[in-house]
Amino acid sequence: MTKRLIDGATRPGELRTMDKARIAKTWQQYYEDCGYGLWGFSPSPTARILAKAILDSHPRRSERVEVVDWGCGYGRDTLYFLELGFDVIGIDLSGKAIALARDAYKQRQASGVPLPGSASFHAADMRSVFESRVGQKVQAFFSNRVLHLLAEADLCDAMCEAIRHLEQGAYFCVSGRSSDDFNMALMEWIPGKEHEVARYKDPSRTGHDIAFVTKQRLLRTIGHDLEDTYCISAAEPERVGATDTHLLILLGRTPVRTPNHLSDE
Repeated sequence: MTKRLIDGATRPGELRTMDKARIAKTWQQYYEDCGYGLWGFSPSPTARILAKAILDSHPRRSERVEVVDWGCGYGRDTLYFLELGFDVIGIDLSGKAIALARDAYKQRQASGVPLPGSASFHAADMRSVFESRVGQKVQAFFSNRVLHLLAEADLCDAMCEAIRHLEQGAYFCVSGRSSDDFNMALMEWIPGKEHEVARYKDPSRTGHDIAFVTKQRLLRTIGHDLEDTYCISAAEPERVGATDTHLLILLGRTPVRTPNHLSDE
């Protein structure tokens, strides 16, 4: 693929499209093979951090809070948010993941477990979902374990798209695998991208590159659009029963534009 790009047969935009298709295909297979067995239904550390921040800032919970769960998978964090009373828009490129999420939502409703929040699930890209909601913005954007799958240009595009559809003072909480996760026995650095992008040595995981997330990368990409930002390190198993992976979580809020800000413009 790299040779084709150098030769001019594949343009950068086409390469990014191919990368997205490869990622979607890889995860579609994971969900088909493992289903709910990938992580179970315990909420991620990232989801717990966002939920605490929202609940601490809305002690009376008189207003509805709508959260976008980008890369929602089969809905393990979505269901957690629903139990807390948040409304959730679940988005994932994998049709299988969304089918599982809808089924899990229906099963939870039928079980009698209270779900004060409401949910909608979309097998689509983020932009198309936002474009279908003309003029509507949300109070929180959430994404767990997705950022490390994105090349730099895709990360910038996705984060800018998310920020554009957040209300003032909205929460922004994302996570990806940190460079602490590099395992020399299992991975190797991609030449020219040492200490940034790695791939697995196992041939069965070909195409599953990891663009490790660092505090500097996150702040460079979206830090200027947020305030009260801070990064938190966390760990959770890569799969049920597997060893822990290291996550870097960023939490921040979009600025609240006061009348003084508006007059300055």
